[in-house]
Amino acid sequence: MTIILFFLFGWLVKETRQLHYLLTLLILFSWYGLGIFYGFGYCLITDIQWRIKRHLGQTPSTEYYIKYMLDKITGLDTRANFVNRLTTYTYFGIFIIATGLFLKKLIVSDVFLN
Repeated sequence: MTIILFFLFGWLVKETRQLHYLLTLLILFSWYGLGIFYGFGYCLITDIQWRIKRHLGQTPSTEYYIKYMLDKITGLDTRANFVNRLTTYTYFGIFIIATGLFLKKLIVSDVFLN
């Protein structure tokens, strides 16, 4: 849950933006890079979360960690395709913002350092 919250809000804090952008790129690499081998949209973070849950004797009711967390927090049974769309749109919205902030920092640093 901490990783999800950091992904959602880490870009807001100037001091954590670089780490946040790194996480953003790692998620993208997991979905598309590792996805070549494990299936499109594969998420290493989700895989690790499920391994921990299984080790603790818990059986997930869904293959999607964000759906699992939303259902657990709200008590609802959200539709998986809705959660997947919401996750994807949120990811790419934050990716665009984080990339813009990263490029802005590079450009501003380059302009004022030279």
